[in-house]
Amino acid sequence: MKLIYAFLALLLATVYEPVQAQKVDLDRFYFDAGYLILPREFTPAENRTFGVRLLCSPSVVSAYPEASIYEKIGLSGFQRVENDPAVGIVIEFGNVRFEKSETKVRTEEKKDKDGKVTSKTDYYSITVRYSFSGNYKILGSRTDEKSLSRKEKAKAQDLQNNRFLQAASQADPAKSVTTSGYFPYELSYTTIEYKSLTDARRYIEQNQQTIRTDLITKYVNDALIRVNEDANRWYGYVPTQTREFLWILDSKSHPEYPIQQEAIKAVKELSKRMTATQPIDQLARDLQPVLDYFQELKTKYTGSDKRDQKMRYSAFYNLMVLNYLLDRPDQASEEAVGLIKNGYDTKDGEKYISWSEELKKLLAKHQMASRHVQ
Repeated sequence: MKLIYAFLALLLATVYEPVQAQKVDLDRFYFDAGYLILPREFTPAENRTFGVRLLCSPSVVSAYPEASIYEKIGLSGFQRVENDPAVGIVIEFGNVRFEKSETKVRTEEKKDKDGKVTSKTDYYSITVRYSFSGNYKILGSRTDEKSLSRKEKAKAQDLQNNRFLQAASQADPAKSVTTSGYFPYELSYTTIEYKSLTDARRYIEQNQQTIRTDLITKYVNDALIRVNEDANRWYGYVPTQTREFLWILDSKSHPEYPIQQEAIKAVKELSKRMTATQPIDQLARDLQPVLDYFQELKTKYTGSDKRDQKMRYSAFYNLMVLNYLLDRPDQASEEAVGLIKNGYDTKDGEKYISWSEELKKLLAKHQMASRHVQ
């Protein structure tokens, strides 16, 4: 009899299982988000100009016109000027020299079923190597003392203490080399394999100029990518479009499932307006009902079991991400702290606390309320 009562009690507990104890599966649901990547250094909006100085050897110009190089250099959010730019970009492409050629031979053997070699065929390829010389410098003002080298700090102090240079320095603050670098020294080209060494040599002789031009073109293009990335990392206001995600309930039997599906659809639709070139004030107002819903979940599922913990985690995480993307670092950090205290997958909270602190510093440094153009 006791066994029967125990079975009935277990059956009733299963049938009338409370809502909070239902299965909780979370899945990532992605949406688009756009904003400005803020640079390491601040330049006042009215002074965002840049200039380019090119020093190109004849061997480079013969393959890549200087005007084409010039036009491919850009600083996002800045206007190109000829005189007195706030940021200067100096690029030097030196001579291109043929260094050497190397011949490689690969022998292919054919064997019979007994492993005896029945024939051999030699395949030839030739590699030609060219040396290049080149470097670049990005010049501009430096506001972050931590980013200054010991030598640069000493030089700045000397200028400040020199009575004859003080007036000149204050009238026209000296620009320092913010960053610099060298381009790869050598590039090579390898032919396909030929059965005849004569054919391989003939190909090199007939296509020498094309090979040289192609290598120079690659060299210059790769160099310009590096220069643009470095210049924009320090000074540019670069628009970016990313894919972000929220943790949304994927358990169809759970009573929250329908409204969570509506929530993520709303986020996906509204976030299409989240771009670097559009203000986000109206978007923030339109997203507020979604934020309010996730806030309610934190107090609706208060149990200590893992299912309630996962529901709270998704609420904290989603609020953390949305507030961060809406340029509310304090609110994002607050949600991150709550996520950590919740105890489920705390690494996300630690990461966003760091990101939020950095975002807050950057916004203050660049005198901006948002990473979206107002």
